Amino acid sequence: MMRVVVTGASGFIGRNVLLRAPRDWEIVAVAHRTPGLDAFVSEHGLAQVRVVTCDLTDAAAVRRLAGEIGRADAALYLAANGDPAASAERPRWDLESNTLALVTFLEHAAVDHVVYLSSGAVYDGLTGPVSPATPVAPTLPYAISKLASEQYIRFFAERRHALGSYINVRFFGAYGPYEPGRKITTRWLLALAAGQREFVLRGNGDNLIDFMYVDDAVDGMLRLIQAKGASATVDFASCAPVSVNAVVAAMARVLGVEVTVRHQGETEEYIQFHSVDRTMRDRFRVVPTITFEDGLKRLANFFERQRHAAGRPA
Repeated sequence: MMRVVVTGASGFIGRNVLLRAPRDWEIVAVAHRTPGLDAFVSEHGLAQVRVVTCDLTDAAAVRRLAGEIGRADAALYLAANGDPAASAERPRWDLESNTLALVTFLEHAAVDHVVYLSSGAVYDGLTGPVSPATPVAPTLPYAISKLASEQYIRFFAERRHALGSYINVRFFGAYGPYEPGRKITTRWLLALAAGQREFVLRGNGDNLIDFMYVDDAVDGMLRLIQAKGASATVDFASCAPVSVNAVVAAMARVLGVEVTVRHQGETEEYIQFHSVDRTMRDRFRVVPTITFEDGLKRLANFFERQRHAAGRPA
């Protein structure tokens, strides 16, 4: 039996990982502030999942956690500030959430292999094709803390020898069930379903989003968890970026409605880069297969099932 620690397990990606992970794994799901994870695990019959509450910035709490868990085969490290734009206003909080928490975990946890969910945001400020070989110098605090965290992972593996192997995953994003309500896919699909037909986009809407449906994202991460002994920094993207304007148009098509879009101001994250890294495909045999419009349909159907389960009228 494989023992896996999943930090940030109560978040969007974390919940989907718990749902899709092999049932013969022993999973320790670490959460902090987000309530309801115990109920989620019970509702879905995840008997192999044990929920543990821990503030990863608290060294004493992490030491206790490490003592309870013992040695783990692997850790999927998802815990982080989930709102990159907020980091510009709260850089210290972002650094504590992203980097201090990771370092504290690595100092005390006994883990053979770590899959760290970094971010494509480390390419902040660049345009055109990028890969892990591309020199980076981000200025967004979220991107800075993610890049620093990657380097700390390397330190613990290569100089302290606390890890047998690691994979830094520069993740470009996902959408799907249980994502935060502020995400454009959930926010706008629900608004469209409720009858809203006019929307305001910050900026000109030409900034790129390269995300995949969460099932593809999670299946890739589960593959990396099992790649024990492999150390690498990789991009994980659909490699089919679309503009925010195109996202809105696709939502309207999926729901069969017409919308009016107005643009104003500027967006904090204006992305004009795209990954050309093929490591996930060529080395780890991970290829996203769910098209954007099919993913939107799946998400819309999820919301419809939730509405029926809650007994809400159409």
